[in-house]
Order: sequence, then structure tokens, then C-alpha cells
Amino acid sequence: MEQSTHAHPKLGEKAPDFRLAAAGGGEVALSDYLGRKNLLLWFSKGLYCPFCRRNMAHLSQAYPQFVALDTEILQITHNTQKEANLYFQNYHLATPYLCDADWRVHLAYGVELERQSLGAVAENWVTSTAMVASDLVLHGEKSPPPIPALRMGRFQSPQLVVAADRAGVVRYVWNGGPFDTLPTVADLLSALESMRSDLPVAGGAA
Repeated sequence: MEQSTHAHPKLGEKAPDFRLAAAGGGEVALSDYLGRKNLLLWFSKGLYCPFCRRNMAHLSQAYPQFVALDTEILQITHNTQKEANLYFQNYHLATPYLCDADWRVHLAYGVELERQSLGAVAENWVTSTAMVASDLVLHGEKSPPPIPALRMGRFQSPQLVVAADRAGVVRYVWNGGPFDTLPTVADLLSALESMRSDLPVAGGAA
């Protein structure tokens, strides 16, 4: 895989622009929002991961609070548009879901695949399978086929959250491991609130 030539965006820098296919059709670019809305970019593992699905649910449930702060949430994953469309035939999310299957945007933001040990891969599969079974039994929620996970093999994607203001300037950065829980909704909303005062807020490494 091509190696990134970029680090994670730094506070005060312009967020790299991009244009990506969106689940359900069409394309979305960062520049579409310049001068209009703040952006919260979340680079996640993808659809099959039950950890990501829980994070997705939390953000979707709190979406009106982000809208109240003139913020759009863009989830960016390594899925193909076809994989994403299969998922969204049965599930609806309030936020756009963008597909970066060739990792061009991930690399521009310094997000590289990490090779996992066989033991870690086995542990992740056991934990994920248990979570998927729990979702089905307790909530009747079915999972899509694990095509992305099979395609990636022993590689996992770290997570990155970047908040940019209406001018496209990075004001918040958080990075975490593939299975980490995102910062709380309260923490993210607090970071966005601080953007009103024009003060950058440093994120943390989970």
C-alpha cells in the first residue's frame, strides 16, 4: 500500500480538500461547506465493525445538537460505494457516509493502515462476532457481510476526528485506535462551541 506523505492535520492549518462518492449516490467535497458550515470529519473503520456502528449510532442520535452548532458530520471510510449502498438499503443514518476505497483521502490526512498480529486479529474477530450476535438477539439488528474486513485481512484502520471551521481551518484533532470509543458527544460539542470564540482546541490521542 502507498505510504502517507502527510502527518495528521495540525491546529491552525487548512484541512486538505477532497471529493468522495457518498452512500446513496452523489459526491461530497469539503469545499462544498466552505463559508457555510463547520465540519466534523470522522475517519472510521467501516460498516461491518460493530464498534463503529455504536459510534455511528451515538453521533446520529445527537445529530440535532451538531446541527444547532451549524456543523455537518462527514464519516469517511475505506468502503466502496457498492458496499456502503448495500448497508444503507436497510439502515438510515442522519449524516453523510463517504467512501474512500483507494485511501487517497486517508493518506492525505495521515491515516495509514496498521498491521495487526494474528493474535490481535483473532481476538478482534471473536469480540466483533459476539457484539454482532448481541445486536441481532437484543435489537434485531442485522450486520452486512464482512466483505471489507475480509478484504483488509490483518490490517486495521486507526480512527481520526478533525473539526474544521467555516473557513476550512483545523480547530480540533483527536486520534485513536481502531476499536476505541470516540470522544463523548459532550466533548465534541464543547470543542465546536469553542470555535465560536476563535480559539483552537487540542484533541487527544486515545
